[in-house]
Amino acid sequence: MQKVFINSLFFLMLTSLAILQSHAQVGPNLGGTTRALNQAIDAMERGDYQKANEQFRQIIQSNVPIPPEMPYLFAETLFHLGQYDNSQNFLNKYLDLNGFKGDHYKEAKDLQAKLQPKIEEIKSCQLCDRKGYRLVDCSTCNGSTHIEQDCRVCRGNGIVGCSRCAGKGLVTKKNVFNIVEYYDCERCDGNGRLTCIRCDGDKIEYGECQACQGAGTTASEVLCDHQDQLDLSEKRTSFRMPFSHP
Repeated sequence: MQKVFINSLFFLMLTSLAILQSHAQVGPNLGGTTRALNQAIDAMERGDYQKANEQFRQIIQSNVPIPPEMPYLFAETLFHLGQYDNSQNFLNKYLDLNGFKGDHYKEAKDLQAKLQPKIEEIKSCQLCDRKGYRLVDCSTCNGSTHIEQDCRVCRGNGIVGCSRCAGKGLVTKKNVFNIVEYYDCERCDGNGRLTCIRCDGDKIEYGECQACQGAGTTASEVLCDHQDQLDLSEKRTSFRMPFSHP
């Protein structure tokens, strides 16, 4: 549910930016975002990036036009929070939208340079996912990668529909007089169903864990420090802003 929510949050931001661009000829209408944006900027100046993060989230969720400079400010905030992948995504969006004409173009390029080694570190780390979040043992298979579960072919029913007769139990043939005649399907003996060949009717299978796609690990809510040992309880983070890929 959380991933669906945060992906929707980023989609709302892109939608708001699109609306803002479509009205660029009459100037941006910040509307109700002005106060929250100023509060976010004040928080950044104080070094309170967690508070700034909250304010930016509030602006995105308000579903109103987003100021064109906000993606950079958000990217800067995410960088200081250690969310480097998310920071890069918002920074790229800022550069795509504003180019060298953006008020923060120079700062954006500087941030881009600072992000590069951080992103490379994430890519080379075997302890975190591509967004930089620590991998932990899958809670479904306990890291074993395989588990006893409902058969994926028959969905735990033990039987599947016959493909030859489309589950009807009958097939049609034309005789020499071009008249359609009906016959019991030879494949399923007229039943329209077959015993599942994957689980042999047992309804369950021992196969690749679907929760982790056979990886044995899933991403936690903890930003990875790329070290072998990590106390998850001490480094848990409350905010995980996304970029939608997926």
